[in-house]
Amino acid sequence: MKNFLFSVISIFIFFILFFGLLNFIFAGVPLFSLFKIDISDAVYVLKDEKNKSSYEINFDNNYFVDKCGKNENGFYNLAYKQDKFGFRENDESLFYDTDIVILGDSFGISSCVNRPNDLTSKLIEKTNNKKILNISVGGTGPLYQKEMMINLFNKNNTKFNTLIWLFYEGNDHEDLNNNYGKNFKFNFKKISNNTNIEVVYTPSSSSSFIKFKLIISNYLRGFGTLAKYFKTYPKLLPNELYYDEVVKGMNEFLNKNNIQNKIIYYIPKYTRLAYKNIPHPQLKQLDDLKDLVEKTSLKYEFKFIDGSKTYHFKKEPLNFFHYNLPTHFNIKGYDLLTDELAKHLSN
Repeated sequence: MKNFLFSVISIFIFFILFFGLLNFIFAGVPLFSLFKIDISDAVYVLKDEKNKSSYEINFDNNYFVDKCGKNENGFYNLAYKQDKFGFRENDESLFYDTDIVILGDSFGISSCVNRPNDLTSKLIEKTNNKKILNISVGGTGPLYQKEMMINLFNKNNTKFNTLIWLFYEGNDHEDLNNNYGKNFKFNFKKISNNTNIEVVYTPSSSSSFIKFKLIISNYLRGFGTLAKYFKTYPKLLPNELYYDEVVKGMNEFLNKNNIQNKIIYYIPKYTRLAYKNIPHPQLKQLDDLKDLVEKTSLKYEFKFIDGSKTYHFKKEPLNFFHYNLPTHFNIKGYDLLTDELAKHLSN
C-alpha cells in the first residue's frame, strides 16, 4: 500500500513539474475551447471592481449601446452618440473637412472602451488636433472599408490630409477571402437602440467551477502549444492579389485627391503575443500575412507601422487585453496604440 501511494504521489508530482516546465518554455494560449470556457464566463469571474470606474460613462436614451461588455471589461457596454451617418461620435463638419481619417474595424471603434479612453479621444489628446474623423465599422475588413470610404467621401466631397488604415491580423483576411468580387450596398443612417449600459450577465455555471476550469486551461497551455507544433497552418490569404487590388484601389483614390500622408497600422492577434518568444509554426503563418501587408503597403507608398512589435516587446504583452483574455484592447492597449500613432503623425 505504501509503495502504491508513493507511486501515485510521484506520478502526480512528475506531471505537475512536467506541465509547469512546458508552460515556462512555451507559454501559449490557454485551452479555452478544450475546456469549453466561454469568454463571458471568464470575464465574469476575473473582472476587478477597481477597473469599474474607468469604463463608466454618462448615458441617456440618445446613446447607441453595443452590448459587448460581457465579453470585454465586464462592467459597462459601449455607449456613444451616433453621428449623422451612424458612425461613432463624429462632428458633422468633419465629413466635409478634416485632417485625419481613421478607418478600421472594431479595434478602430475601440470596442467597449468608452470616452475619454477610446482611440479617437486619446489621439486627439496626444496630437492636440480635434479634426479627426473615425469611420471604422465593426466586423469589416479592408475590402469593405475601402469601398465604404470611397462611396461616402465621394458623396460628401470630403477634404482630408492623412489616412490611418488599421489592419487586424485576426480576421481582416476573411473579408478578402469571402467578399472579393462582391458589390456592397451602403446605408449610412443611425440605428435605433435603447439598452442598459451596465452589463447584466448570468454565468453558465458556478464561479468556483469556472475558476477551476480557467486554472486547468492555463496550466495546460504549454502542453497545448507543444501539441499544436504538429498542426498544418495554411496561408491565411492564398490569393495575395486580393489585398494588392484593394490597396491599389485605395491608393488611386488617395492620389486623385492629393493625399500623400497614408499609413497602414498592423494590429497583432492575441495568439501572436501569447506565444511571445517561441518559434511556433503558427507565427510563420501570421508573419506571412504581415509580410504581405507590409510589402503591399510599401508598394503603394503607404507608411507601414508594425504594431506587432510595439506590443511584443512589452514585458507582459497580454496585459493590453481585458484580464489577459483574447478580447479587444483594454484602456492600456489603446493608450499604447495612440502613443505609436501620435509619434508617427508628428514626424
